[in-house]
Amino acid sequence: MQDKILRITTTTLIVGVDVAKEDHWCRITDCRGVDLIKPFRIYNNINGFEILTRNIIKCRDKNKLSKVIVGMEPSGHYWKALGWHLKLNENIDELVGVNPYHVKKSKELDDNSPTKSDKKDAQTIARLIRDGRYFDVYLPEDVYAELRVLTNTRSQYLKKKKSAKCALIAVLDEYFPEYEKTFKNLLGKTSTYILRHYPLPGDIVNLKLEQLANKLYNASNGKEGIKRAKTLHEAAEQSVGVREGTESIKIKIDCLLDEIEFMDKKLEKIEKMMEAKMADTELNEYFESMKGIGAVISAVFLGEIGDVSRFDNWKQVRRLAGLNLAEQSSGKHKGKTKITKRGRPMLRNILYLAGVTTVNHNSEMRQLYSYLLKRPSNQLKKNQALIAVGLKVMRIMFYMAKNKEKYDANKALGEARIKQIQELSAA
Repeated sequence: MQDKILRITTTTLIVGVDVAKEDHWCRITDCRGVDLIKPFRIYNNINGFEILTRNIIKCRDKNKLSKVIVGMEPSGHYWKALGWHLKLNENIDELVGVNPYHVKKSKELDDNSPTKSDKKDAQTIARLIRDGRYFDVYLPEDVYAELRVLTNTRSQYLKKKKSAKCALIAVLDEYFPEYEKTFKNLLGKTSTYILRHYPLPGDIVNLKLEQLANKLYNASNGKEGIKRAKTLHEAAEQSVGVREGTESIKIKIDCLLDEIEFMDKKLEKIEKMMEAKMADTELNEYFESMKGIGAVISAVFLGEIGDVSRFDNWKQVRRLAGLNLAEQSSGKHKGKTKITKRGRPMLRNILYLAGVTTVNHNSEMRQLYSYLLKRPSNQLKKNQALIAVGLKVMRIMFYMAKNKEKYDANKALGEARIKQIQELSAA
């Protein structure tokens, strides 16, 4: 934080912008927080952006200031058009962001009032910048911008697919609650066939056992037969599902399956694009040299962090993910240490997934996972261990990208950790 405060000098012009969909409120102040011009509103168009630029230049030159720093809350998407305009403007020296939570909590410091207005928020943003409570805004470019968009789009379609699947489960809970016990993989090929053609207990009961077995055999390419047919038939006969509204519910089930199928096609298209863009980064060969790391994990990782060269060490990426540790202690009380989760949720998610896949496919990460579960002190639970492995994978990926090196199994765990694992195995 001290470094950020030192970036604000007596020759710095500070601009706080409270962004919205159609218009933004702006406050231009000096390093003391004193307004250099009356607060003004600009519209979210080229004319508004030019008005802001003119006012900045006017105040800078009039007050003989040499540096311009502009800050805003980079939440949602309304700020991005203005952000790019300012980033490309030669009159703007630095573009920074402030945490919306900090704005909310500190807005009463000046007037001791909980009142909220866009004009007041712009002032709060400017004063947070003055106090060094800001962060540098990163706007990805070129292939990293492409990966960021693909990552966000993939996440949106995954959420939609999950929502449709939850709706399907809710329907079955009402009309055929025994179905999920018969098929563990609800969206598997055989299950999907049954849901398409015989979704309700009555439909299955009306079929003879041999007919049902034959249909299951054909739908599963010979993997299922009379055994599954008996289980499903018995479940249908004993079902306590609702019997009314069955014609309409069949249409709903069919529509939900259509929706899930549509999402799967879109996800396949997005992931193919991700693979192609990863090839453009020339980092895919390094990442994928590690067993368990594929094109999608690599693409989401880079889509979330951007150009690796902007980081000095892996701890900065850990903080970006919100996986840095926080401790609640006071006096003699020592609280539990937890991850902060103050960061990019998709990055945390993909690192957890990287932990899962590498434990399944990478022998070094599997050894680490086993050690974390069984070590003599501070044993971790399964999910905690997977997060820890995901962090280790992050460090390895960061190192590979920084140094343009492929995965080396001999370097993966380090001598100290290998010794600990060997001692545990020998005990």
